[in-house]
Amino acid sequence: MTSLSVYLEQEGYDHFEGIRKLTEEDSLSDPEDNPFKSKYAGENFAECEELSTGEEHIKKCVTILEPFCLKSTLANLYQTSLNELGILWSQRRNYNKAFDYLQKSEIHYREFKHEVGNNPVMMSELSKPPHEDEQLNKKRESNFEDTYTHTLYYFAQVYAKLDEPKKAAEYCHVTLKRQLITMQYDALDWSLNAATLSQYYMQNNRFSMARHCLASASFIFQELGEIKDENSCETEEEWQKFEKKAQAKADICRCWIKYAMALMEVSRDRLTEEELDLDQDVKDLNINYDKQEATHENGADEISVHDYKKSDLTFDIELTFHEEAITDKWLLDLDDARKVFLQAQTWSNNAKVFYKLDGHCSDYIEIIQDQSKLYKFLTFFDPDLERQCKMHKRRIDILSECLKELSPQFYLLVCRQLMFEIAETYSTMVDTKTAIIEASGERPSGHALKKNQHLDLTEYFPI
Repeated sequence: MTSLSVYLEQEGYDHFEGIRKLTEEDSLSDPEDNPFKSKYAGENFAECEELSTGEEHIKKCVTILEPFCLKSTLANLYQTSLNELGILWSQRRNYNKAFDYLQKSEIHYREFKHEVGNNPVMMSELSKPPHEDEQLNKKRESNFEDTYTHTLYYFAQVYAKLDEPKKAAEYCHVTLKRQLITMQYDALDWSLNAATLSQYYMQNNRFSMARHCLASASFIFQELGEIKDENSCETEEEWQKFEKKAQAKADICRCWIKYAMALMEVSRDRLTEEELDLDQDVKDLNINYDKQEATHENGADEISVHDYKKSDLTFDIELTFHEEAITDKWLLDLDDARKVFLQAQTWSNNAKVFYKLDGHCSDYIEIIQDQSKLYKFLTFFDPDLERQCKMHKRRIDILSECLKELSPQFYLLVCRQLMFEIAETYSTMVDTKTAIIEASGERPSGHALKKNQHLDLTEYFPI
């Protein structure tokens, strides 16, 4: 240790500073044909995609550190090294091995917190001469917690690859919670991750938490400010920022659309179950399996995946405005369904501001198909058969308008899907009009019969 101290004082700190300058500053000017020119330092082989060499150095580091991993001077470095090995094996698509390293990292964090309890030295301190800093302890705490948050984030990715969506969602949720608590997050990335997480809860009929995640995504996205007009972008960098932000807003809107569709569909399915005995009390049923009354005895800062079941993982944000835009309760009648439908239409129109047919064809078509499904779900709640026919006609119009703009040469499968849906909707219209005629109890007029006969479906059923 004495020789190490002498080395650091005489030349080591200067050497580390040179590495830092190469990595963080000079690398920004590296040529396109050699993008990692300035990053070829021993600690950066993995980042430069030289995985074998990177693994060799990091594994050696872990082996050396393991006997001293609970020492405050080395605990953070040890955990970061385990994280890096987890990332490295994930890049190799060996997710089980990545899981093993991340699990060791998580166990190490909990052991250090329980057995040592103080805040370990930051990695950046190891490469700089000691200096006075009144905020040092607070910085160390923030740094160690941030390292652990990264562990949880990588865990979420690995669980997703291992096809364990429940675990992936738990780790993702805790990661987002911790990022908010520590204020260590990128607003755009956080909002997209929260919106994506909502889809897991939605698919499991946990609509209260799904809505909470979406509302949180919309709230945090507002921190980015208004999206400037694309015509005001003067540089390539400004254009890229505009496009990334505009796309993120559209993607969040699309997640809201999926939420509305799922809520309408599951409410329809519940109402069609013969054994379901509905009364006014059901109107007050909140689809919420998520909030827990218990809170962690050590406070929010100590939340981990192990406390997931007994912690309230709602985000500490004022979301009334966003959550009031749409219900999280079962839809029981037309009034309920219409409110959801109209809000979903607003989100659809907002999403189409970015996802236009010219440039984002596949995404645009999916939004159009979602709009058609929203009309389809709404017809279930409307007892008026005439209005049902008008809604089906609206479905046909928006799908046909989209179909006319597509070339079968390039979008044959999509064209067939749209043609089939149009034909299916026409068939439903025929059945509905027939029901109207039969319900009237009168002999159908020649005009009514002629209208039904003119609903020619053959052009929409490709042979």
